[in-house]
Formats: sequence, C-alpha cells, structure tokens
Amino acid sequence: MTLYLNKYRIESNRLQFWDYSSPGSYYITVNIQDRLTILGKIENGIMILSDAGKIVYEYIKEIPTYHKRIILDEWVVMPDHIHCIITLGAYDFDNGVSNVYTIHESYIHSPKTDLQEYIKLRRKMLLFKVIGKLKMQTSKQINILYNTPGTKTWQRDYYDHVIKDDGEFQRIKRYIQDNPRNWKKESGCRGSQRKA
Repeated sequence: MTLYLNKYRIESNRLQFWDYSSPGSYYITVNIQDRLTILGKIENGIMILSDAGKIVYEYIKEIPTYHKRIILDEWVVMPDHIHCIITLGAYDFDNGVSNVYTIHESYIHSPKTDLQEYIKLRRKMLLFKVIGKLKMQTSKQINILYNTPGTKTWQRDYYDHVIKDDGEFQRIKRYIQDNPRNWKKESGCRGSQRKA
C-alpha cells in the first residue's frame, strides 16, 4: 500500500475504466474528515447517534429518491464513517420511490479512452453523483448545526468496491451489520468530537 502523508486517507481500489453507472451492487465507505467521531459513539455494541449522526442517518435513508435505479441495501452510521451497499438496477429499473430518471449513455466510449478523459467522465456517473450529493447535503446541515460554515465534514475521496457475487454480497452485508458490535476504539487513532 502507498504511504500517504495524511494517514487517514483511504487508498482507492477504484476499478480503472469501470462505468459506475452500470447495473450492480457497490460497497461504499465514506470517512469523516480527520476521522473525528462527530456522528456518535458506540456503547455496548450499539451506535448512539449524535445530532450530526442523526442528520447523516436521515439523509442516507433518502438515497433511493435520488434516482429510479437506486436500491439502498444494508447501511450503518458509525462514529467517524458510514458503510452502505448501493445497488444500481437495470437501466429500465424503477424503484417506485424516485421521480428522477436519466437515459444511460455508455461513458466508456472506446477502449482508447485515456485515464484523464475517464476521470472527467467519471464525475457524471450515477454512483459518483449519489455519493457527492449525500456528502454535500449532510455537510451543509452539519455545518449549520455546529455553526461552522465552510468546514470540511467528509474526506475528499471514499472507498468503493464492486460486489462480484452473492457470496461476497452476503459477507459484506454481515460485516456492516456487525460493525457496531466489533467497534474498538484504538487509542490515538481517532479524533474527538468537533466542538459546536
């Protein structure tokens, strides 16, 4: 693994040239900036949400309204990060919740697409838009809560993993479900709560 100056940054495992609008299930982890534990605390294996955590909780539930193809599966809010599984249905899928629909166009037009062109195209892909919207909305509300306009709430990047089969899907789902019970705070590795 690459060593980063910022020890809290997640190393990307993003698949090069993968179309993140394509149907499939995606495991996502998004960390709070500097791993501050602003979203709550774990007591006896149970997540107790802070006011900021309640904001994130409510906005995660709204993810299926972002687009008709989105199914939100297992998810959890942790003290300094969130985990979720987002499934993008087939291009004609309708989740029955959203009124938002866009016709899919293949973003990877040619095997000759270079990396810089791909990075520009990636911003238009559905999964990136979903996570970007979630981060933007929650950050705005958390900054209103703490009266800290302009403060960065989330790390710039996030971890994603394309789930390959049902066995992997079930393992990741169990990991998310068990995450609060398995939480162990490592001394000196996580920040304190942001002050209001």
